[in-house]
Amino acid sequence: MVQKLGIPKDEVAAKTTEFYLAYGTTLAGLVASGYRIDYDDWHEFVHQGALDYDTLLQPDPSLRDILCSIDLPKYILTNANRVHTERVLARLGLSDCFQGRFYFENVMELAASHGFDVSHGVLCKPNPRIYQLVAEQLGVGLSDVIFFDDSVRNLASAHGLGTTTVLVGTDKVSPGVDLAIPTLHDLPTAMPELLDQPGLVHEHHTSHSGTQEQHTASLGLLAVPAALTGAPPGSRTSSGGISVTVSAS
Repeated sequence: MVQKLGIPKDEVAAKTTEFYLAYGTTLAGLVASGYRIDYDDWHEFVHQGALDYDTLLQPDPSLRDILCSIDLPKYILTNANRVHTERVLARLGLSDCFQGRFYFENVMELAASHGFDVSHGVLCKPNPRIYQLVAEQLGVGLSDVIFFDDSVRNLASAHGLGTTTVLVGTDKVSPGVDLAIPTLHDLPTAMPELLDQPGLVHEHHTSHSGTQEQHTASLGLLAVPAALTGAPPGSRTSSGGISVTVSAS
């Protein structure tokens, strides 16, 4: 913000907090406030150019085993961009554990196709519209989704639409959260009904490319942390499903 936008250094912390609280991400707040941002340049500067992925992240074979044992459609939903999302998943060894990914670029394309003014705004969590558009794209109802995230605010917004929510990073349940687990490694104990239930993932499923087909089983969305400072996310429904999200600054 100092180097690219000329914002005084002593104002950065306050503005970052203000934008995060009001708009969901710093980037969304800057755009809404009239700053003209090159999105690719922004993501390169705050993610790829600033993070040492090899040092911060290591392969997680135990998490991979858990995810592969959940025979339900699983998707990533993140405020981060495609490159960051793919790098995080690749470094963790989880790239092939999901049926699709919703990241900054294709969420903005989806938003634009539904009338959202992407030239003057950024659609991101916790805006309820992002959950509605993703569910519509996948051909599922939000009540059939289990959403895992490390942000109570993101979860509460989805919960208000009927989604089952799992908070990852603590065992303390908050308003708008159905279940809280310290890490996704606790999922087998917290939700044993999700594991080793063969036959729930249908041969024909929706991909993140935009093809829409109906699911009869529940869906999971998963988040990958953009800041790489927290543990991954989790929740429960009668028919199951998992959501993974990728946090972004």
